[in-house]
Amino acid sequence: MNLFSTEICTEKCRGPWIFASRKKEPGASIRSADAAIVVAVIQRAGEEACLVMTREFRAPLGAYELSLPSGLIDAGESATDAAIREFNEETGMTLSRVVRVSPPLASSAGLTDETVALVYGEASGSISREHQTEHEDIEVRLASIADIRKLLGSEQSDIISSRLYPILVGYMSAGAITLPIIDG
Repeated sequence: MNLFSTEICTEKCRGPWIFASRKKEPGASIRSADAAIVVAVIQRAGEEACLVMTREFRAPLGAYELSLPSGLIDAGESATDAAIREFNEETGMTLSRVVRVSPPLASSAGLTDETVALVYGEASGSISREHQTEHEDIEVRLASIADIRKLLGSEQSDIISSRLYPILVGYMSAGAITLPIIDG
C-alpha cells in the first residue's frame, strides 16, 4: 500500500490531497479493475434462489463485515477469471456461469484509486472452507428474499458492506433474487 499526495486544482478549490493506492504509480491502469466482486445467485432444484454472501472479520473495522465474495485481480488475469478463482477460494463453490461484468467502478474515490468490477453469475456446488488461504476465515451465507428482508429490517451487530447493501435493497425492492438479463 502506498500513500500519495496530489494537488487538486478545480474552479472551486485548490490544495493537497492524500490518497492510498496499491499501485506504484497513482492513476495507473484505471481502465482495468483492481479487484472483482462476485454477485452470485444459487438456485438448487426445488429451492428458492439465494444470494451468496460472506461474513469476515475485517481488522480496519474491528468488526465482522457482511459482504460479497471478492478479491484482487492478478497481473494478466481478467475480472471474470479472478471472480471464478476467488469465488471458489472463499466459498468452495463454483461460479458456473458469468452473465455480466461491470466496467471498472470507483471503490472509495476520496480515499483510494482502487477500482472494482462487479461480476454477476450463477453459483453451483457445496459450501466449503477447504480452499481459503491461511489468513481467511470466511463464513458463507446463502440469503433468500425472506433472509434479506429480515437482515435489512433488524439492528445489525455486523457491518454491511457498501458493495452489498444496494444489492440487498434492489433484491428486496424487486421481491426476487435474479441475475441481470444477458445482452443479445
